[in-house]
Amino acid sequence: MPDDRDEAHALEPQEALRTLDDARSRLRTAIWALHGMHQDLNALSVDDLADIEHLLTEVLDNALTPCYETMSLMVGAAPGGGAVTTH
Repeated sequence: MPDDRDEAHALEPQEALRTLDDARSRLRTAIWALHGMHQDLNALSVDDLADIEHLLTEVLDNALTPCYETMSLMVGAAPGGGAVTTH
């Protein structure tokens, strides 16, 4: 009998690809922001770092983790991982 918990996390392959594409776009945004910030360190604030941390956490939790779990189920591997930070 399949584990209902695993089935709840599975995405359709097309949805997984769309989610990965969204994650790539958000990561590009974070990279662009960091690139601009390192050009002028005086422009960098604690709030900027918190915003980037939030963006990256959101990408990890809402895009990459569900896609990773879906791919793990597709290939028969046990998904692993966990929270990066505990705020």
